[in-house]
Amino acid sequence: MTAQLANGGFRIYPKITVDKKDQTFESIKYKMEQNTKTLKENISSDSGFSAIRKAGEDLFNVDIKEYVPLFRNQENVKFVLDAMFASTNEIRGTSYSSRINDDKYRFAGKTGTSQVKRITKKARELDLTTSEIAYQDRDHALFIAFGPYKSPRYAVSIIVEHGGSGSSTAAPMAKKLFKLIVDRHELRTQTRNKNLEIS
Repeated sequence: MTAQLANGGFRIYPKITVDKKDQTFESIKYKMEQNTKTLKENISSDSGFSAIRKAGEDLFNVDIKEYVPLFRNQENVKFVLDAMFASTNEIRGTSYSSRINDDKYRFAGKTGTSQVKRITKKARELDLTTSEIAYQDRDHALFIAFGPYKSPRYAVSIIVEHGGSGSSTAAPMAKKLFKLIVDRHELRTQTRNKNLEIS
């Protein structure tokens, strides 16, 4: 979903890229064909789920090239993107401490925290830090982001089980990840071009 917001609110059709020289290519291809066949049969067997059938037909139509907007009003997408930028790059944002000021790496994101158990009144009064809470009772830390902000190329979703808050645990991971993937982009491009020349 983050990638679909980053591209301006248009549907993305996922694809899997496999090196044809890899010895597992044929087995992966066979399994995908069998799963696709089974899913198509299950979707078409129940006439009560026409919406699911339609979604399945869209899923298996790999030749789709059109850009389908996900939202009626594209201004809503801009509003969400601006809010994600503010959350990471403006001083009161929840992931402000994980921002990168260099436009080459700058990203936009949103933190989240998933509570794993009900917090009692007594527990709230104790005001414990994450490290003082039993591991299995700590909240899950979440963070979604896309970057570089001006020309989005990557989207990430980070979940840290029992990591506490998204701002203290997951967002700093995204900062390191964006620096790594943006720095390695040139190397990936060179490798891809080299492989195309060989083919």
